[in-house]
Amino acid sequence: MPEKLRVGVIGLGLIGSLHARILAEAPHAQLVAVTDISSKTAKEFGDRYSCNYYTDFKKMCDEEALDAVCICTPDEFHMENAIHAAQKGFHLLIEKPLARTEAEARMIVQAADSAGVRLMVAQLLHFDPRYVKVKEAIHEGRIGDIIHMFFKRTNPRTNGRRLGGKVSIFHFIGVHDIDMMCCYAQSKPTRAYCRRVSKINADIGCEDTIMAIVDFESGAVGTVELCWALPENSALGINTYAEVVGVDGAGYVNIMDQGVSLITKDQVIYADILNWPEYNGRILGDLKEELHHFISATQNNQPYLVDTENAITAVKVIEACFQSIETGLPVAIL
Repeated sequence: MPEKLRVGVIGLGLIGSLHARILAEAPHAQLVAVTDISSKTAKEFGDRYSCNYYTDFKKMCDEEALDAVCICTPDEFHMENAIHAAQKGFHLLIEKPLARTEAEARMIVQAADSAGVRLMVAQLLHFDPRYVKVKEAIHEGRIGDIIHMFFKRTNPRTNGRRLGGKVSIFHFIGVHDIDMMCCYAQSKPTRAYCRRVSKINADIGCEDTIMAIVDFESGAVGTVELCWALPENSALGINTYAEVVGVDGAGYVNIMDQGVSLITKDQVIYADILNWPEYNGRILGDLKEELHHFISATQNNQPYLVDTENAITAVKVIEACFQSIETGLPVAIL
């Protein structure tokens, strides 16, 4: 493999644009090409980072000499993007969720395996030191057998309205917590019961709040609360909570005011200092660590920190939650 990992980025929305910038600044990677369906956006990033640009991801994959691609398109396109890129021999970094369904996720994994390429799901919490500290305590046995877990993630209503019902709260923000809950549990999820409330976002066919209860084979129970119905004048930023209680101890993550508060005439902002903060002219934080890990582990053929099977399990839990909302009953996770 060359000294620098040659990477292309597919999709230049919020996360894809960050991927492109981090790769352009990375010492051991080369941003070779970018793709976006908007010709204006594609050209803007191509010019900014002096790389080739496309509006058709297949054309990029067919014409460029790449080692890997970052797939940052909406969830519905992941399978098509990943399978084509894998068949071209490119390693894959796929933004969460891996796919919308377990069947799609399995097809992506099969395509990667058949092509002999590697696959990593971009699950950011595995690079957030706060969540990682709790994970390490659990895996080292300091928390003991898990009794219960509680995860909460809330957003101002601006997020849901901006997306216009095109994506579920489960896939956009909830998959972070469900993936980490399954990682913490160290046990197979067996059943999910879920309720949905839609008042503010009813006109766009989107939920305001989701409440889910997940049973695990070990006897542990997990609860996930997701909301993007907070008033628009809510303090913007990351607002999440995680609690894990075991027979020997407990672990907590509580994120809102991260030590930096910015007060203006119009709003209070709790600035993000860990996910992808920019200071001193560079992007730092968890997302940078995630991409640099992918670069290094791919170049050196080392294991990825994100377990693909756990990412697929998170997708299975989400599928069961959707079924539970429709039926009003608990749904077995097979």
